[in-house]
Amino acid sequence: MLRAISSLSFSGPLEEKIVAAAHAGFAGIEVFREDMVGFDGTPEDVAALAARHGIAIVSLQSLRDFEALPEAERAWALRRAGRFLDLAARLGAAILVVCANTRPQALDDPDRAAADLGELADMAAARGLRIGYEALASSTHVRTYLDAWEIVGKAARPNLGLVVNAVHSFAAEAGLAGLDAVDPARIFLLHIADAPITRIDQRLLTEAFRLLPGQGNLPVAELATALTRRGYKGPVSVEAFNEQLRALKPAQIAKDAMRALDLVEGAGSAGGDVVLDIAFLEIACGGEDAEDLRRMLAALGFVATHRARSGEVTLYRQGDIRLLVNEERGGLAHSFYLLQGLSVSALGLRVTDAEALAARRDEAEPEPEGASYALPLIRGPAGSVFYLLEKALEDSPFFAKMFEAVAAAPAPARLLRVDHFAQALRPNLFLSELLFYRAILGFGSEAQRDVLDPHGTVRSRVVANGNGRVRMSLNSSQEAGTTTRRFLERTGLAAYHHFAFATDDIFALARSLPRALVLAVPANYYDDLFLRFDLPEETVAAMRAHGILYDRDEGGEYFQLYTRALNGVFFEIVQRGGYRGLGAANAAVRMLAQAREYESEHAFDAY
Repeated sequence: MLRAISSLSFSGPLEEKIVAAAHAGFAGIEVFREDMVGFDGTPEDVAALAARHGIAIVSLQSLRDFEALPEAERAWALRRAGRFLDLAARLGAAILVVCANTRPQALDDPDRAAADLGELADMAAARGLRIGYEALASSTHVRTYLDAWEIVGKAARPNLGLVVNAVHSFAAEAGLAGLDAVDPARIFLLHIADAPITRIDQRLLTEAFRLLPGQGNLPVAELATALTRRGYKGPVSVEAFNEQLRALKPAQIAKDAMRALDLVEGAGSAGGDVVLDIAFLEIACGGEDAEDLRRMLAALGFVATHRARSGEVTLYRQGDIRLLVNEERGGLAHSFYLLQGLSVSALGLRVTDAEALAARRDEAEPEPEGASYALPLIRGPAGSVFYLLEKALEDSPFFAKMFEAVAAAPAPARLLRVDHFAQALRPNLFLSELLFYRAILGFGSEAQRDVLDPHGTVRSRVVANGNGRVRMSLNSSQEAGTTTRRFLERTGLAAYHHFAFATDDIFALARSLPRALVLAVPANYYDDLFLRFDLPEETVAAMRAHGILYDRDEGGEYFQLYTRALNGVFFEIVQRGGYRGLGAANAAVRMLAQAREYESEHAFDAY
């Protein structure tokens, strides 16, 4: 399929949109009529600009409210349509997109709509153009592609066909089965986008909440596959728009859109086995920060088992968890430390094919300098760093050369593995990073949920690899006072701020922890537990004594405990009894406790 993108998907001037689309690898672009207003030149100049950059103008968008109008308005509608056709011809566009009429005055008369579109098609044929008729979920009468197909059939013109719009189709609950009734040769264009849900106002959904494929929850890939199997060979054009997307630069939008099409067509998602597990996490620190971290790790039961033969990198181990504490005074990790202070500077991922995954780095992205380890790596749009390994850390060739053993790992381990983790993201990069995890790393995603912070709302989306061993929550917030936003303001970059480690006896571990290291939970939380769950009083008393929280779902129980934060980074200890989630029910309580701690520490900052 020819890959295209609508200029409506971008912010900025038309010339920047064309250049960005071409540089990202798109073969075509649809020109939104309003983009011509701000262009300093003629339609022929737009055509020449596109030709210089090797990108075709697929269509002119969009003639609206044309067909089935009252008779008194028909003559003007045809004159206006003729002017659209002239503009399309001057642009060198192959198709004029005609959107189904949304005016209340539109007649509920398929024969009249067909007659109007037939006459328009004849006018287009005289100019060598085709007409693509697009049903809209918000249309007065033509809400599904089957409604539009009936009218196209009645008009019976070879240069009149359908534009199938993914979001409008799903919003109108058109489904995929009806595609069997449509001749694929008469589908001229597929408009593809995603959305978080369809159960909201249809006009609001289709006009303001369109996401790139993979950023929402609609079965967009299934639609594209269904059309391909039925013989569709026409252009696939990304038509997405929302306030977050428009806040990005055109180059980033085009890159994300291409990744989205990779995901839809299967080229960008090699399946759930691309990433197998977490090999290690790297924490950059120095000075007093390093001392605080070492005390925290020792209290949690970690042991320094290996040190770099030259340099200041130490491996801390416990169970299957590997923490590389990097105190180097140069290199990539130190750059993170200079910008953010103590922070998780990188993740090591065990993958099936490290070189192949690293090769998927954008060609325009420079090779990162100062890598800490002799490993392939890849970076996310928000600056996240991933080292790629095909074996466990200690079994990797670089490790034996770089590190020497200094102690044995603790046995038995109290902490067993990384259960999940979280990344804080600036709002304008939330969707780009989500698409990176889905299209590049092959992660699946759950529906978005909002978590109430004492000072606003945190938007959260869980993503995970195929075997479930790598699960993370992407978090973002617009409000300046939330815990997520404060962390971002402190660090400057999108960063990992929360790692949860699994244990099989959280109460025993909690009893061993210094109380000063544990986040203080509001006292009334434990009274509230009795309103939610039928728990033994002695269990709740033990939880209260050690700052342990509780949740339950259809799979079983979940106990969790949070440490206090070090420069915004904190750890969570979890014990699962078949529980399937990530403890989201207690996230608001955790944020409240962290907000109280922060406000107590900064009580006099305003004076």
